[in-house]
Amino acid sequence: MLTPGIIPDTEPRLRVGIVLPEDNYTSITLVTPSESDYQIEHQGKRNAPGRSREILFKLHKNQLEYRLENSVFTADEEIKIEPVTEEKALSPQAGVMLKNVISGRDFHWKKQINVFLPGMVIIRRHEKNLLVINELPIEQYLMCVATSEMGAACPPALIEAQTIAARSWMLANVEQKHVKLTMDVCNDDCCQRYQGTTFLSDQSVKGALNTYGQVLIYEDKICDARYSKSCGGVMESFDTIWGGTNPPYFQVKADAAEEPMEWIKPLSEEAHFRRWVKSQPMTFCSPWIVPEKELKKYLGSVDEEGTYFRWEEQITQDELTKNINHFHDIAAKGIINLEVLNRGGSGRINRLAVEYLDDSDEHQILLLQSDFSIRQSLHPKFLYSSALLIYPVMGKGVLPESFRFLGAGWGHGAGLCQIGALGMALQNYSSEQIIQHYYPGSELKKIY
Repeated sequence: MLTPGIIPDTEPRLRVGIVLPEDNYTSITLVTPSESDYQIEHQGKRNAPGRSREILFKLHKNQLEYRLENSVFTADEEIKIEPVTEEKALSPQAGVMLKNVISGRDFHWKKQINVFLPGMVIIRRHEKNLLVINELPIEQYLMCVATSEMGAACPPALIEAQTIAARSWMLANVEQKHVKLTMDVCNDDCCQRYQGTTFLSDQSVKGALNTYGQVLIYEDKICDARYSKSCGGVMESFDTIWGGTNPPYFQVKADAAEEPMEWIKPLSEEAHFRRWVKSQPMTFCSPWIVPEKELKKYLGSVDEEGTYFRWEEQITQDELTKNINHFHDIAAKGIINLEVLNRGGSGRINRLAVEYLDDSDEHQILLLQSDFSIRQSLHPKFLYSSALLIYPVMGKGVLPESFRFLGAGWGHGAGLCQIGALGMALQNYSSEQIIQHYYPGSELKKIY
């Protein structure tokens, strides 16, 4: 595992969570590859399962259990599955296949997919559920991240910029969300998308090789280079989304070569934001540069086709009330109003007051105080962005019958804007120019 605060001078290995305890899996099916040999190890014993073998691993009476031929094998804590000879170069769909892995955990694009995993796979018992970890060198991990986050059709400059940002974020190792589960990162949007070699391409392999060991540095520290799908035309500051001190390389900045005339500052003012979100400015992530009908071929395989730059959603009173009750310890009978209390520099809301009727018909206030909480609370499919206008739609009753949302961008909007970086690459900007645009003041440096 990575050590916080240490800049490595040799390529480290990562431990990536593939199945987490909250997925509630008590069994998982693994298929060995047809062109290489693997071994299964547990409690000092080794078994050779053979090629193209489908194996079911499950929990049974507080033990891990699997069957080979006519024999049943058990392990108390964990089982390791690894290649007899480690592959130095990756190819598409190399490694073992793990069936029905969750992608888009807790997001509106949630689905199950089969993933191919290189390196070692560790299946562990964690209380009443399974935990599955993939251990592999970081550069192999990055080859897989590039086309898990974005599609193989993306220009090389975008793939390289995405890889540098992903490497920097990973090695900055700031959040350590899953360290208690003895892993560096998970496989999903909570960290970085990783779907193994499932969608690996020549472009993503070249992107990692061409930028091998390169990270962004600011004041002798690796940059916490976070990124999102679409900023909506203006990048957000770090502190608006996550609080704390804002690193200087996260700036409220137009995603454009020049500031668009539609951007009247500050977007934290309601009137300015209303004008902004109803406009279609010429920015790198806008349909003027990346037509939305062409986006699907550039996006990651689990992304949905949609309008990423500007969008509209509507939710009924019943749906909204049920969703808010689900995520908060209240028993609201109905939502009276949603009042914006604070917006960041891109217009993203980080403080919202939810006025509701309780079960005694008394007026109450619920405060939502983060971008994540607002997006989670306002829609059962997780709202695309908190850069939005809110319109109550009144019917015959005293409560709104629904709420209409008009929004900008997908994701938190801080750091690299993936669709904007795509737009820059399509306009022949280099990977270094893309990186410097989204993380101004940082230095690109090779550390191993």
